[in-house]
Amino acid sequence: MHKMSKLIKILLPVLPDDNKDLFYKGYIDNNDHNCLTIFITTYANSPKIFKTNPKENIIYGYSSNSVFDKKHIKVENWFITNRNEYPQINSLIIKGKPKTDADCILLLYDYNKVRNSETICKNDDYFSTLQDLIHKDAGDCCNIVCESSFKNNNWFTSSMLVQHVYNYIYLLNWLWKSVRNKKKVSIKEGNLLLAILVDVILGCLFLHLVISSKKDLGMLLMGVLENLVNLMYSLLKWLMGAPAGLKLNNAFNKMLGKYFLYHVELWWLFIDVSGEKLDVILHLYQYLGYLGFTFQAAIISDMICLATFHSYCIYVYAARLFNIQISGLKALLRLFVGRKYNPLRGGIDSCEYTNQELFVGTVAFTILLLLLPTTVMYYIVFTMFRVLSLAVQYILAKIIYTIQTLPFYIIVLWVSQSPKLAGNILIEEVKGDKDKNTPSLVLKVKLFNKSFQDLMKNFRPPVHVSKQIEWSNIVSNIFTGKQIV
Repeated sequence: MHKMSKLIKILLPVLPDDNKDLFYKGYIDNNDHNCLTIFITTYANSPKIFKTNPKENIIYGYSSNSVFDKKHIKVENWFITNRNEYPQINSLIIKGKPKTDADCILLLYDYNKVRNSETICKNDDYFSTLQDLIHKDAGDCCNIVCESSFKNNNWFTSSMLVQHVYNYIYLLNWLWKSVRNKKKVSIKEGNLLLAILVDVILGCLFLHLVISSKKDLGMLLMGVLENLVNLMYSLLKWLMGAPAGLKLNNAFNKMLGKYFLYHVELWWLFIDVSGEKLDVILHLYQYLGYLGFTFQAAIISDMICLATFHSYCIYVYAARLFNIQISGLKALLRLFVGRKYNPLRGGIDSCEYTNQELFVGTVAFTILLLLLPTTVMYYIVFTMFRVLSLAVQYILAKIIYTIQTLPFYIIVLWVSQSPKLAGNILIEEVKGDKDKNTPSLVLKVKLFNKSFQDLMKNFRPPVHVSKQIEWSNIVSNIFTGKQIV
């Protein structure tokens, strides 16, 4: 029975327009039992690329319209093509045995685009292998940089400035290792470098536009803090009366109001005493601000935390009181149905209560239920302040993240039609000289730029959001009275 010949695929670079003779070097891939693949990875105008004792998987070739002098090639694997725009195979020998070009598929590719592209998918076996072999022959450094895992330490999550400095050091360390190992600036590193440059420019512009005088800025900040304290004072006075016409427990309301007012007065006394040290904060803001607008946003976020610390304290007290009352009401409700919580089993058990226990439970339930509206009023108001403060900090964190991940380098490469972005592959059939027999199939490989969305997704620097907020947990904590950190 006649054995079917094996299909041969030859990936050949598109020839230059000059009519000079060319010499090739490539590799043979025989892993597929049904197909033999030849990757031509190097070409030159002289036979210096030929070696006397090559490996078995290396093939050499020659492209010319003149008569070929075989003294250049003394190996078992070699081929000869003509010098046309769409070359045809004149001779192909594998392991000393001639092959017919009827079993060949010639794929012409752009050498510069394949070599310089950073977006060829690793799933494209042929072209990914071709690119790796080209880098190997060209001596390009292809070290893979493993991104170290980012560890977010809990002890500094409350300060966005400290967290941002930690993230910044991590990014600079990653950038240094990547450029040092690859010995070039790839798309990810270029994005981060341009983002840092734009960040510094925005920071300098903002400082020159906003901070014309540190003294005026200090007075402005003190005025803002004083207005916040006065607003909180007026709000507490309003809550101590009859807010929105609600009838609250007078004694309990006045006790809570005076307690919270005392904390506001303590906070204002602290601000008044430390106001002279405000220049230190302004100097810190100015010097760190020249590092970039992201540092300014982180400082502003921490200043918001300090300025609203008094409202946060009141929120913590109100949330704790609300949680205690809700937990007490839930426990007393079980008393009326003859059940109790068993902490050992972590479940609800049946229980028989005496008349005295039921009486005490009823009185306690009534007291907690009647005091609940007053607690809820304070809890709702200061929970809104807490959520608003978190929302502002989250917006500032997203601004920092957006600035550090802006794809400026991708935009520059996209506008300049750089081959680094060429990753979408299109293969089309081409026709040679119709007057000649061209039994072998000739295909042309075209590389186009990846879509902007794919580039944004796959080449984003390892930037982390400084402030992570899970809004679903916040909503759950609001209804249960758990503290929102």
